[in-house]
Parts: sequence; C-alpha cells; structure tokens
Amino acid sequence: MNLTGRTLLEDIAGVLGSHVLSMIAVLGLSVLLSRTLGPEGYGIYTSLFAIPMIVMGLAQLGLSRSAIFHLGKRLFSEGKVIASIYVLLILTSLVGVIITAAAYAIVGNPHFQVQWIVLILAGIPFMLGNIYTGGIFIGREQILVANRLQWMPVTLNLLLSVLLVWVLRWGITGALISTFTATVFVFYVGYSRVRHTFEYEQGIYPEILSSLVGKGIVYALNFALLQINYKVDVVLLQRLVEPKHIGYYSLGVSITEQLWLLPYAIGIVLMSRTANTSDKARMNATTALLLRTTVPASLIGAAAMVVLTPVFLPLIFGEKFIPSIAVVQTILPGIVIFMIYRIIESYYAGSGKPMLSVKILIPSAILNILLNLWWIPLWGILGAAWATNVSYSVATLAYLRFFKKESGLRLRDIIWPRRSDWQYLRRRLHP
Repeated sequence: MNLTGRTLLEDIAGVLGSHVLSMIAVLGLSVLLSRTLGPEGYGIYTSLFAIPMIVMGLAQLGLSRSAIFHLGKRLFSEGKVIASIYVLLILTSLVGVIITAAAYAIVGNPHFQVQWIVLILAGIPFMLGNIYTGGIFIGREQILVANRLQWMPVTLNLLLSVLLVWVLRWGITGALISTFTATVFVFYVGYSRVRHTFEYEQGIYPEILSSLVGKGIVYALNFALLQINYKVDVVLLQRLVEPKHIGYYSLGVSITEQLWLLPYAIGIVLMSRTANTSDKARMNATTALLLRTTVPASLIGAAAMVVLTPVFLPLIFGEKFIPSIAVVQTILPGIVIFMIYRIIESYYAGSGKPMLSVKILIPSAILNILLNLWWIPLWGILGAAWATNVSYSVATLAYLRFFKKESGLRLRDIIWPRRSDWQYLRRRLHP
C-alpha cells in the first residue's frame, strides 16, 4: 500500500528531479574545485574522502536501509524505531571516527594535513545522521522530503565553496569547511523535521536495537562492499601514481557516474515500494519493466557522453584536465552495465535480502583489487578504469542471472524494451 497517493512514476520523476539539481550542484562544485585547486590539489581533495566513504559504509551498520525495511514492514512502533535509530547514530559515529582516524594513520599520505583530517572526522556523525534521516522518510514513503535532504547539502556546499575557495582562496581547507558546514546544517533541518512529523518515543528499546542492527549489519556489509568497488581504485592509486593523475581519474569517474541518476532514482522508489508491499509477483514485473526502460536510456546517454566529452570537458574544466577524457570513454561500459545491478539490488534490499548482494560483491571486490594492482602499474589510470569495467560486469551478470531464475522471467523480458512499456508506466502503475 502506498501511503502518499502518488504513482510510482511520479515518485521516480520527483527523485530524478532532485538528483538533477544535485548533479548540477556537484558539477558546479567540480568545476570550481578543479579550476581553483588544479589537478594535484583536486586529486588530494578527492583522495581525502576515499577512506571515510569506505569506513562509513561499514560503520553505519546499514541502518538507513534497515530503517526503510522496519518502517515499511511496520515490525515495531514507528516512534520507538525512530528513537532507536538516533541512539545507534551516537554509537556508529564514535566507531566511524575511530576507524577513519586509524585508517588515515595507516595510509600515512604525506599530502594530508592534520586540520583537513580533523574537519572530515568532525563531519562523520552528521554525514551518518543525514543518511539515517533520509532512510526514515523513505521508509514512510515520504519521498519528497527525502528529495530535499538530497539536494540541499550539495547546493549549500557549492554556495559556501564559491565564497571560501573562489573568493577567499582558502583552497582545500575552504572546500572542507564548506562541506562540513553544509552537512551540519542539513542534519539540523532533517532531524527537526523528523521530530515534528513522526511520533518520537524517546528511550532505549533493546529488542528494536537488536533487530535494527541484526538486519542492518548485512546491509552495512553490502554497502561497504559497494564502496570498496567504488573507491578502492582511488585508494590504490594514492600508492601507485602522482596526485595529479588521481585528479584526472576522479574527474572522469565523477562525470560518467552522472549516468546513474536515473537508476538511483528508480532504486530509491523501488526499495521503498518493495518494503511496503507483499505482492512479490507484481514487484518482479515492475522491476523488469524498469530495467527494460532504463537500459536503452543509459545507452543513449553513454553514446552522447562519448561524443560530447572531448568537446565540453576542456571548455568547462580547463585544458589541464584533458587526460580525463580518456578515463570517461574507457570506464563508460562498466558504468552502463552496473545500472542493471543497482536496480535489481534495490529491489532485493527492499525485500529484506541484502545478503544476496553481499555474496555477489565479495568476489567482485576481490577481483577489482587484484586487477587494480595488476593493471595500474601497466596502464596507469586507464588500468584502474578497466579493472572497474570487469568487476562491475561480473557483479551485474551474476545478479541478473539470479533475478532471472527467481522471477521465472526470460532474459528478453527483463532487458529487451517493448513498445508498450512507457504507456504501461503512465496508465497502469498506480499506488
């Protein structure tokens, strides 16, 4: 049952619109930072976030998705679940800060200044808080509110970076202060909205805490493995290439990942709807329908990116980043095929089956690491891009095979588009 009275297509459009706004802000921030910091400075800046993103993937205990599942399935009192989520926020924040600090010490990157690390560590509780708060609203199918929490921090970050990085010339320090301030502000807004929207039964509830963590640990492992697949190349590049090459690579990856806007929007809504329904056959058909419409759209987007990137990347980011063009064109196959994975994974996450993704991502992550260690010394940043292509493809094919078997659908019914698909989306998919 849908709680908001909105159709699936309306919710997807809303999330997509929010992410387009976020994309514009992220693009603006990338242009600003790449032009003001240069390839080396931008490489150091992106490297700083690689470690905390991987650590938070595990330290957050998967509570965002666990919250979606628990609130959607109504396993406990809504107010007690929400209160328990924020109790766990305190614990996971402490763990995240300690592990991240230890990881920075182990990596020992000489380019990282102490004040930069302190700023990132201080922001971890608020980053986690925003993730959990978004999970609460998605779990209650309040997609519009979750959308606002998506675009607000990146937009505010851009505005602050214009002042601190471009006008005042505070460099990487200014960029990190902007990120920290935007994250704290959005956490305050989101938390206040939760307190005013839902019943909040403050207290400690051991049974709910145990249930949230028990389900969340698997989600957390899933998310951490995803982050390893996303970020391990940047971590390894820190040891194997100069910072400016990391800047080239990070920019190229950031550009291509904008193709994930549509599957990400679909995934959020699909996960929320799946958590709030018991009609498995209908959700299988809906997932297949969304795959059939996403694949051709992604191929068109990728083809446009191949043609347009050599023209517009130097104009927007500067000729210093011309090496990023090769990264964009090399890594596109993996980015496109991984769209299929993201949609199927969201369906099973909403069904409360994150362990399936874990089983698929473990060999994919190991393969990613091994290929990076092999190919980066041979081909540099393009070797990292090819490692990504192979590992993403292996994970996607494994997930697609499982979905085909469990749903009973033929492969052509899952990925081959039909003329009637768009009409079906408009007329038939009601709450």
